[in-house]
Amino acid sequence: MTLVGQFFAVYMVVQMMTAAALPLALRFFAALPDRGYAFSRLLGVLLTGYFLWIAYSLGLLHNDIGGAWLALIALAVVSTIVGRRKPSSLPFARLPSWRYVLFVELLFLGAFAAWAWVRAHDPAADHTEQPMDLMFMHSIRASLTYPPHDAWLAGYPISYYYFGYWLMNMVGLMAGQSAAVAYNLSQAVWFGLLLTGAFGVGYNLVAATGRRFGAALGGGFTAALLVGLSANLQGLLEWLHANGVDVSRPAAWLQVRGFPENAEVTRQWFVSYGWWWWRSSRVLADVSLRGEHIEVIDEFPAFSYILGDNHPHVAAMPFAILAVAAALAIFLKRGEEQTAEKGERSEGDLDSRFAFPAFGGVVARVMAMKLIFPLGWGGFLLVAVITGSLLFLNTWDYPPYWLLTTFSIAAALMRSLSAERGEGAESHAAQALGLAAMAGFALFALAFLLYLPYFLTAQSQVGGLIPNLFHPTRFSQYVAMFATALLTLTALLALGWAAFRPHLKVMLVSGVLTMGLPASLLALTAWVATNTEGGRTLLGNIALPDGATSYLPFIVERWTSQPFTFLIVGVMTAIALALLWTGLHRFATMAPEERPLLFALTLAALGLGLTLTPEIVYLRDNFGWRMNTIFKFYYQAWLLFGLAGAFTIATGLTHQRDRRIAPAALSLAALALALSSTIYLVAGAYSKTQGFSRPPTFDASAYLAALAPAEYGAVEWVRANTLPTDIVVEGKGRSYAADTNRISTMTGRQTLLGWDGHESQWRGRAYGRMAAGRPEALQAIYGGASPDEALRLLKTFGANYLYVGPSERAQYGLSPAVEQTLYARLELVYEDGASPDTMVRIYRLP
Repeated sequence: MTLVGQFFAVYMVVQMMTAAALPLALRFFAALPDRGYAFSRLLGVLLTGYFLWIAYSLGLLHNDIGGAWLALIALAVVSTIVGRRKPSSLPFARLPSWRYVLFVELLFLGAFAAWAWVRAHDPAADHTEQPMDLMFMHSIRASLTYPPHDAWLAGYPISYYYFGYWLMNMVGLMAGQSAAVAYNLSQAVWFGLLLTGAFGVGYNLVAATGRRFGAALGGGFTAALLVGLSANLQGLLEWLHANGVDVSRPAAWLQVRGFPENAEVTRQWFVSYGWWWWRSSRVLADVSLRGEHIEVIDEFPAFSYILGDNHPHVAAMPFAILAVAAALAIFLKRGEEQTAEKGERSEGDLDSRFAFPAFGGVVARVMAMKLIFPLGWGGFLLVAVITGSLLFLNTWDYPPYWLLTTFSIAAALMRSLSAERGEGAESHAAQALGLAAMAGFALFALAFLLYLPYFLTAQSQVGGLIPNLFHPTRFSQYVAMFATALLTLTALLALGWAAFRPHLKVMLVSGVLTMGLPASLLALTAWVATNTEGGRTLLGNIALPDGATSYLPFIVERWTSQPFTFLIVGVMTAIALALLWTGLHRFATMAPEERPLLFALTLAALGLGLTLTPEIVYLRDNFGWRMNTIFKFYYQAWLLFGLAGAFTIATGLTHQRDRRIAPAALSLAALALALSSTIYLVAGAYSKTQGFSRPPTFDASAYLAALAPAEYGAVEWVRANTLPTDIVVEGKGRSYAADTNRISTMTGRQTLLGWDGHESQWRGRAYGRMAAGRPEALQAIYGGASPDEALRLLKTFGANYLYVGPSERAQYGLSPAVEQTLYARLELVYEDGASPDTMVRIYRLP
């Protein structure tokens, strides 16, 4: 199939998923100005994938093209039935205007086509962790029965949040594409999903304020800009420096490692064909007590797509936007949307149910909870599927969107409770939050059950929380990451302050919760760590400089010299929480067009909380420092800040009766900065593709045909002549080494042990038991054991084939003479290579 044919095959599959989910989307998102049209594509991909996966895990469907199409048909049937208000009504009767539909469709098609063109000119999965992503996609494709196997640890299922790989693989499967082709085309699909999803949230937030279509469109396109197209400040500075602009002053203040001393002045618009764009994902840096650099990751979507990895954080982001949309649908749900045929009640009926006294009242409140959700209990189930998918897509992402959903439920309950007891009953906020917490925990429990097959095989390296005693973030580097967001956040808080103006008592309580308690926790932890035997033992893993005997002076010095991120972000978080609490009290009497501001503040508060958390604690993992916590939390903060910032810019720059100069000026500056930073994505993509000079293909494994034709031939032979369940033994892999484990990576056939460093990350403490004896067995198999011993070990692990290539010979020092003797009892079934160094052989066990 030609490139154009592959592209349109995937496009048509995604469009059919969109059409299948559209009736359900129009019904569930009825409270939104666009009635959920922008999210129907996301909903279609998610629900088709979920139906296929749950049926596969229960043994009802096979993981093949037939099973995938049956899942889509099931979605279409369910969506059509649920999407009708009345049996005689048309499921598409509530479509938004044709102009809006056209904008959404052109945005998706344009983003999909543009990034497909980029991926076609940079298709090779041959660097960083791309081989890992490709291995997962091939493993899933080769696993016809549940659970999907891990090709890098034969005999065990995948122990990683693999739902994103599942969804990407499914799209390619239904389009008739190999996993290697789906690797690149699905990434282009996800780029389109990201931009259209962000557009949908931005549009709906602004349109819900009553602003005109043009202003709402501006909010939508600004959201797509801030979330998916813009870069951090460092990305812009890299380009300016390369083109001869003096950036020494901001660079000296930001103190990003290696800039500008290790950056070139090329005076080319695309900077260079090197990886100049990499440094933007490492603007934060921690320093050990001995002065050594500690790497911290701070990716953002533009960087991720240039890099080309299909990691869970990339795959999950569009569906995090879907979770935001679901929360917004609950938040904006009005009385007219709460009226339905057959047994559903109006908002007034809901209020009367909440008025039941005593125990009956509690039961009534629980039973009436369904009226908070679009589609009642069906909507409750759908919200659990949407938010719960984040547990499976990228578990780190679940908490903020669970909190967002819970807050939206609290707002809806607050409106109902206040309507029941009178407008002045502002004391109902605590009760609304309590009932919302119950609903939130019920959602979590249901999500856990809906994705239970995954949890039954999942393992983790997480081992608790560690206080951040030594590494407060330099505020200048926080600015390097979130300069645009800080402008929009300041403007948004100003708008919120003008609208809600919280009492001093509320501000004080909020400040204590966000700053006082964390500061006390850190102080107490520092005292325990430096004055108790157990604390000193825990700190013993942290090396002191020569001659130093105590950790306390270093803790004090670091926090007194770099407190500004904690203080500034803490103050902003405290203000945001105070505004939310005040706004929640007034939610029932708030005009509908004023409510989106409160929702935008909620997004901002969650983002601020995510970036404040690593200043206080981080998750214990195999890395031993806060690199991964910042990486995961900052990535979601980027999304939340972008959505809130789009609302701020669109409302701050459009006419309003009480227009304020400061929010407008800040919004304009943020918009200018975001627009100018898009040069990073354009120049970065041009650089990464080497100026679009390579022959285009979507096949992520095609590069091997030119680089190592004998190994590529072996991959093709294994695909054609072995069963998906066969074990093909290779040498032990090395993390980030694309020249190892090529058979398992490109076919999904299992091997004894692949990238061991990554396997230990995915499995935590269980890894040692699971991999026990495998490195030694591989050493014996390739390193000179007797023919009988090699055969015995291969049979012990259930191997079907043995692969010997350049990597195995180099790793184990395997000479031709030893190879001939060692494998004399095995059947040679494949041999190719122009020289002894490139020779590849595959042996079959008798």
